[in-house]
Amino acid sequence: MERTLYLNENKELKVIRDGPSVWVKEEGKAGSRVPARLIGRVVIIGNVKIESGVITLFTDRNIPVTFINYRGESVAVALPYNDKLPRHYEDQKIFLKNEQNILRFKNWLESRRKEIQLNVVKRLSKRILFKFTRFGFREKDYRSIINQFRKCSLEQWQVITVIISNLLREMIIGSLIRADLDPHMGVLHRRHNFSLALDLCYILEAEIDVQSLQFLKQKIENERLIKENKNWYVSKEGMRDIIHRFENRKNQLTNITEQLIDDIFEMMRELRK
Repeated sequence: MERTLYLNENKELKVIRDGPSVWVKEEGKAGSRVPARLIGRVVIIGNVKIESGVITLFTDRNIPVTFINYRGESVAVALPYNDKLPRHYEDQKIFLKNEQNILRFKNWLESRRKEIQLNVVKRLSKRILFKFTRFGFREKDYRSIINQFRKCSLEQWQVITVIISNLLREMIIGSLIRADLDPHMGVLHRRHNFSLALDLCYILEAEIDVQSLQFLKQKIENERLIKENKNWYVSKEGMRDIIHRFENRKNQLTNITEQLIDDIFEMMRELRK
């Protein structure tokens, strides 16, 4: 499994290119050399001194580089430049060919989304899961459950979920590019940038919910969520906590994403018949 390179804001930190590797240097500490071939994802948080050659080192290898701030907003994404369309671009058009195919894709999205929601409810409460599996549940029932567990303001909740959502989207974009799919050709988020990645994020949204709940359980004791100038931010310690939790779950999330991509190829084959 390829590793994720996280570069968190630090005035003493400097990242430079050294051939096929990067050097991560911090004043007063021994630097570390990281071969690019071991890296599968790159996330830069806040203001980091970094050579432009480091960015191109990764984009040349089809690895997107995501920049986010401490409110979790995705400031920019650097993608590999390629004037050729992805190999499966023409095949993906089948999903938008007619209303029937669009409906098929949307039904698949909703079905897979419910599976993920049920798995998350199972982790939160087996009693509620039993009720859901026996009597069924709707989207508003799921949201009601999450709101019951959410012990914070809506603004605090949004700051956390946006950060995790960006980490997840960055992971999905990398998987779509490696699969030679166009990340911009989705159905539910049609005509949005990264619409296919957003469609897969929609399926996995419950994973964002559960990681946010786990983070918020600890925020008060550790001051990981702070308020400055009337706005909520995640502290550096809080960001490390979010990343640590996301990395612990990364293998499972990667496997689910790959299964979803397999589903997409399967649907394309069926619709072409």
